[in-house]
Amino acid sequence: MSIMEKPQAVAKMHRLYRNIKKNGGRIGTNLRVLELVYSNACNFKCEHCSTRAPLGENADELMPLDKVAQLADEAHELGIVEWNMHGGELLTNKERLFELVRVIKPERFYVFLTSNGFLMTRETAEELAEAGVNRVSISIDSFNPKVHDAFRGIKGAYERAMQALEYVKEAGMDPFMNITVGHFNAFSEDVENLCRYSYEHGYKTFINIAIPSGNWQGHLDVVVDDRDRAHLMELRKKYGNIHRDLWNPFDKTNEGVLGCQTMSKLYVTPSGDIFPCSFMHISLGNVYEQKLRDIIDYGYSIRYFHDHSEKCLAGEDLSFIEKYMVNKKMSVMEPLDAREIFKEEDYIK
Repeated sequence: MSIMEKPQAVAKMHRLYRNIKKNGGRIGTNLRVLELVYSNACNFKCEHCSTRAPLGENADELMPLDKVAQLADEAHELGIVEWNMHGGELLTNKERLFELVRVIKPERFYVFLTSNGFLMTRETAEELAEAGVNRVSISIDSFNPKVHDAFRGIKGAYERAMQALEYVKEAGMDPFMNITVGHFNAFSEDVENLCRYSYEHGYKTFINIAIPSGNWQGHLDVVVDDRDRAHLMELRKKYGNIHRDLWNPFDKTNEGVLGCQTMSKLYVTPSGDIFPCSFMHISLGNVYEQKLRDIIDYGYSIRYFHDHSEKCLAGEDLSFIEKYMVNKKMSVMEPLDAREIFKEEDYIK
């Protein structure tokens, strides 16, 4: 089911485009993505994982499918365009994954799955496309197979991930190569090689910048600096197929910046907590106790999440990171409560 076979999703996408254009190319308070971590169960043990670190007793907790369906209804009513499913690794239970796709009514969203690709087959890719998945993002850590495999803790992970991208492409879905870029590798030949490979094979590249959370909790040395950011923009212009949350996907000049995606790209844990983004483990509320609309309204009352920022708050804004993320014991399953960490002066009057 291609995106053009989803008129409801296309209408929301056009509305988002118009709203961003009216707002001078900035995301503003427009909602864009809902990311659901359906399960933290995974077949890998990645060094940089922000989902399974620390691994708590409730790591395999699931959101009931009827609750997922209700959440999808609320997201659709609010105009959310994209629905991202990930874990963990959802292909560890393929039957449950397809049930998940079914209950969200995929004809209403641009649906994508984030995966390590190890369990992807040609048949599975074809089934995902038929079920209504539009994009699969496969994580690649290095152009060197040995480095990637060591990072993922599984021999053969690189070869399977690269093959998965081809299966996704052949099935007619958008193949995205997800790469992590930090201060430690921004100018590396490795990153350049990955970008070139993705371009030459007709994939798209999605850059996740290194965040000092999860297994990198408190490691400010991974944070990109101004020179790193400028280089990423150069790669964006050079290849034309590179994306970041921060960048405007509708801008054909490959120069536009939407701004930080906090709140416009919501993150939902299996426990029902809503985070302003996937890397900021701060709960704004819980969908088992509140309506999604009410949680969003509260989130936008916090000035950091309401005001435009040219930098990613969780991964580039050192003042925010040092104040709210460093030395804070938080994880996906044990988040901080926004009402406890933000003070009166942090709210919009």
